[in-house]
Amino acid sequence: MKIKYILLLPIMVLMICCNKKPKQNSLQSDVKTVQNLNNKEVSIDSVNSYIKYRMSEMNIPAVSYAIINNGQLVFHNALGYTNLETKELVNSETIFEAASTSKPVFASMVMLLVEDKKLDLDTPLYTYLNEDARDNFDYDDRYRKVTARMVLSHTTGFPNWRGNGELTISFEPGTDFSYSGEGYQFLVKVVESILQTDYQGLESYFQKHIAQPLGMIHTKFVQDEYNRNNKAYPHFNGIKNEKNYWAAKEFNTASALHTESKEFAKWLMAIMGDKLLSENTSIALLKEEINVSTAPTILSEEGAIGWTLGFAKYDISNHVVLGHEGNNDGFNALFLFDKDKKWGMIQFNNANEVYDFGFDLFRYINRSN
Repeated sequence: MKIKYILLLPIMVLMICCNKKPKQNSLQSDVKTVQNLNNKEVSIDSVNSYIKYRMSEMNIPAVSYAIINNGQLVFHNALGYTNLETKELVNSETIFEAASTSKPVFASMVMLLVEDKKLDLDTPLYTYLNEDARDNFDYDDRYRKVTARMVLSHTTGFPNWRGNGELTISFEPGTDFSYSGEGYQFLVKVVESILQTDYQGLESYFQKHIAQPLGMIHTKFVQDEYNRNNKAYPHFNGIKNEKNYWAAKEFNTASALHTESKEFAKWLMAIMGDKLLSENTSIALLKEEINVSTAPTILSEEGAIGWTLGFAKYDISNHVVLGHEGNNDGFNALFLFDKDKKWGMIQFNNANEVYDFGFDLFRYINRSN
């Protein structure tokens, strides 16, 4: 009997090895081309070469990017250095600050509350605030008119950031466009009141209802030790700064999300495929609320032609797409997508004020020739 077992052992090992699925390459190096919005195949080698050229030209240490075709992630890559001083390479798990691309992610979280009938887009937010929170806004009656729809479409009249002063309003809420991170933080206080929680509770809600169901393991508004340790270093004109020198001490939905392109793509695919929100709620989320014909400041301030509930609307290279740009100190981000064509592009990098990089990458990928 022992001899039989000895003879069977190599056969069993061979069977196990043959049946074992090959380990998936997270960078998908076997993919040779991706499709652009002109239905043309674009060489991955050419995209990588273009990115490396622009990285050298613009002093960008590292780029994490992803391409979505037909609603699926078809390519993801990470190029360059997380730390230029030590020449430590980035990898497919390196974390970046999402900066203002945090805002549309929070907008999708708000729409979950709308679906659950815990929040109405057009009910004045003041009515949801608890008494202590209301006391902070009693000096201007116009606060009582601000709604979630106004916050998400940047029509509150609030400044982007107020500094140490009072939160002033520059125009009648709902009548014009003024990009405002303060508006989003005002809505955070409302959501805290609705859920009867604090910033840690909001992070738990985000993880339970968005991040965990979509498999976004390290995408967080409130950071943990893993994210802090595995985050790229910010760089200013090619010079490394210390990472985590700035950390939000609250649930900062305007700029504090940390993630990377592969994880962020999971959220974007869910938005495009109506897998996070119902079809009707998705339509409401992406419907244009204000445009340049009524508020020319959209174009002059943000380079967009319109705004939805959390998303900018752009006209780039004859393609009308939705998305959002983000810029924190030492980090830059951009995602753009066409929901009808189920096409998307995401990029994160660790350089300061490289505003053109992501848009130029979009133009390169979607060139017509």
